Amino acid sequence: MEWIIVDLETTGLEPERGEILEIGALRVCDHDIVDTFHTLVTPERPIPDEISRLTGLSASALAGAPLEREALMRFAAFVGDTPMAGHNWAFERSFLRHRAAQYHLPLEPGDGLCTLTLARILAPRLMSHRLEYLARRLRLRAEVSHRALADAHTTHQLLTRLEEKARRLPEGVIELLAGLAGLYSPLTAAWFEEVLRRHQGHHGPELEERQGLYYTKPNMPLRPEERSTSMPNRAQLDEIASKAREVLAPGGPLAASMPGFEARPGQLAMVDAVAEALAEGKHAMVEAGTGTGKSLAYLVPAALLAMKTGDPVVVSTHTLSLQDQIAERDFPLLRRIFGEDLRLVVQKGRNNYVCLRKVRSEARLSTMATPVDEIQGVMALLVWLTETPDGTRETLSKSSVGVGLWARVRSESESCINRRCPFFQPCYYFRTKQAAQAAHLIVTNHSLVMSDLASDHRVLPKYEHLVVDEAHHLEEQATSHLGFEVQSGGMAALAHRLVRDRGRAGVLADVMRMLEELHIEGSTLDLLEEAKEWVGTVSADVDAAFQALAAQVPTGQSEFRLDASWRQSASFQAYREALDKTQAGVKRLHDLRARLVELVKSLPSDDHVGRVVDAAGFLGSWLDGIARMQEVLDESPDDVTWVEVQAGGSRTRVSVHRAPVDVARVLKQHLFDPLRSVILTSATLAVNGAFDFTIRKLGLDEHAREDRVIARTVPSPFAMERQARLFVPNDVPDIAAAPPEEAAAWLTASISSLAEVSNGRMLVLFTSHALLRETARLARSVLAERGLNLLAQDLDGSRAALLEAFRAHPESVMFGAQTFWEGIDLPGDQLTALVIVRLPFAPPTHPVTAARLERLEASGQNAFRALSLPEAVVRFRQGVGRLIRTQQDRGVIVVFDKRIVTQRYGSMFWKSIPGLRPRAVPERDLVAEVRKFLQSTPSSSEHGVRASLSP
Repeated sequence: MEWIIVDLETTGLEPERGEILEIGALRVCDHDIVDTFHTLVTPERPIPDEISRLTGLSASALAGAPLEREALMRFAAFVGDTPMAGHNWAFERSFLRHRAAQYHLPLEPGDGLCTLTLARILAPRLMSHRLEYLARRLRLRAEVSHRALADAHTTHQLLTRLEEKARRLPEGVIELLAGLAGLYSPLTAAWFEEVLRRHQGHHGPELEERQGLYYTKPNMPLRPEERSTSMPNRAQLDEIASKAREVLAPGGPLAASMPGFEARPGQLAMVDAVAEALAEGKHAMVEAGTGTGKSLAYLVPAALLAMKTGDPVVVSTHTLSLQDQIAERDFPLLRRIFGEDLRLVVQKGRNNYVCLRKVRSEARLSTMATPVDEIQGVMALLVWLTETPDGTRETLSKSSVGVGLWARVRSESESCINRRCPFFQPCYYFRTKQAAQAAHLIVTNHSLVMSDLASDHRVLPKYEHLVVDEAHHLEEQATSHLGFEVQSGGMAALAHRLVRDRGRAGVLADVMRMLEELHIEGSTLDLLEEAKEWVGTVSADVDAAFQALAAQVPTGQSEFRLDASWRQSASFQAYREALDKTQAGVKRLHDLRARLVELVKSLPSDDHVGRVVDAAGFLGSWLDGIARMQEVLDESPDDVTWVEVQAGGSRTRVSVHRAPVDVARVLKQHLFDPLRSVILTSATLAVNGAFDFTIRKLGLDEHAREDRVIARTVPSPFAMERQARLFVPNDVPDIAAAPPEEAAAWLTASISSLAEVSNGRMLVLFTSHALLRETARLARSVLAERGLNLLAQDLDGSRAALLEAFRAHPESVMFGAQTFWEGIDLPGDQLTALVIVRLPFAPPTHPVTAARLERLEASGQNAFRALSLPEAVVRFRQGVGRLIRTQQDRGVIVVFDKRIVTQRYGSMFWKSIPGLRPRAVPERDLVAEVRKFLQSTPSSSEHGVRASLSP
């Protein structure tokens, strides 16, 4: 096949206002470049500064270049009638078409081949599909980026690599891809057909095919071991504890199997605490910072106990990166020590797994009326199923499969047909559940542990021992999962899934057509016809209820607590009246759902069953949401209820929430009382060296009084007094009191000066998204003038994408809030400066925080010292922990909040980090002090270590 691969550099993203600055193109025939086109273009208007910085193209560089009309005429002659390709072809096509039309030129590009789309389809596990990222990940020979001809060459290499990947897929998958591509792009379909002609045979994981769908073959299930009916005696438990210490001791099995391993005092101290808790049937709270090796310190005794008794130990984490570390790094090491009989399973929540039946259904039902991005998403799913080891969302790029499509293909209990499903045996979710029954170690997350509690332990296999890593998140996750949330967007999407296009489409209409094809007549068809009307009516009333809630939120606020005073308001009356109107329809829709469940028993095929179960499941989920909204009308003194609003697009998104004020009682009753031992560990559990705050908020008070809680802080491997400096400008303005524009201007000047000294390599932590955005707006050009790049949360990409860019371009400053305070691992000289704009106190106005503060005050306690301060100290410690990740790291911390040195409580922040003492200096001396410390810092050998997400 012959293609013109084209790339443009422009002055903006909109062809109506932007101009072309450069055109680069390659004529490719059967993979070989046979001709090249390149021209610079003189624009009519000045080039924006950010475009010049990005491309290196300036007015002087373009002097003497042809005008846009002449450049396009020459390009049109080069192209002729050859089909074109590009990375993000939709952008190139729109620009070429619009700019050529301005000059009435015969250049009307239409269908083309888009390597961005092909990359999303054929590389669905990559986090990004930007050309620069793909070139780096696939090791393409990219000379420079953001120059037209160089990017065209990179795109050519990418297209070749993608074709190689496609030729190794199963023939059946390529045929499906060609058929689906034909629904939106004949040229893309022709490309896949050419790939099929050059098919090389499948290369990759072993696959299985069923009903035309290819997926990774499941392993043979293991039979669960006989579980012990009684706990080992004390002597056996002491033996397990002794063995655990031997494994990690100098000259032990771990040292023998891991070259360069050094026994760490903190790790051995933690092993002792964990083993003691397991042996004595106690709970443990162990604070162990980065570099301690805490995961092995609890995994080794847990593995020994599980292999001895046959009873599993559940390990719960907050972040996916820690789950990956345990499964991919720690578990292979444990197997080298304990043998291949040791079994570990990572189990996630059901909605994280794909449903094979639903993917097959989406592929079959796609038509030319299906949105193009959804067709491409289905194509990506078909490729992903040939690669994914576990069928979980985390292994699938969100740019390949959007949120809406995933919601339709994810595994759900409401739409599962269980053993009647043709894909029951290879189902990824049931594979994992079955494997968990035979596992010694079950790695999961706090969310699933909370779901297990809420479902009376029907989610996870029965267990007696639980390890909670990243335990400082346990209360937050319990608060979230022991309450509920109903979103207006989610409810509207479910209603749209049930009925759309005035009843002509949607799952209810699909079921009606199916019943008519099966010649099933009678009251069910009548009820379905009636239900289509009721869905529209009830959906309008539900929307009115949400709008009644939104009306209660004051202008300028995003959330509002629905307390006793709300029940006297017009908003409450309107909300109740709207929900009252739904009741007749809700009753009839419940009748329909019951009828659909009964209908399943008489259907002739699994496909028919699946379609009806899907309809019943979507309807049930929607009705459950309405029931939750109804609960809001009932007072619940132990819960806090609130509404959130978020402007976006043409309509405001509204959500209503309810959560327990105090989770301690629930955790005590359902977690700590029934389990033999729960090990809680984190780098930040203590406040000022004591565990009282964490013990109280998690409901361990009674266990502590009964001497059933082992609390330890293990030695840190870091010497903060040598590795870090904490500076506090003592004449800094009160950022909280200043208007955002004024605060942002001051921060821009100070951060820019500091970043110049540290040569980027800086993370700035905010507590306010609004201040982050305003500071980013002002700082971007100021930093660019110093040769530094700005990467700002929500403005320049996801957290993962920002980390990847920060690693690739260390001369950068990264702005982050909330999630950036933890889970970021940038060892060595990738990060040498950390700026904390304000001490991280939680907003006292958040409904949950406000309710908890009120309850403490009502009980006679000082709410600030009992809750606000210790929570902020824990958060501060998490933030500071981003800087020092190895014993070789050194860096500076600058806190622009002088309360840390002027208020009596300020010392609690720095005293919670041993070895760290604040140095208060005038701002005029700050840069010199930072330069002095950094210049005395030896360059770390860790530079270039891959940025990752970790605890």
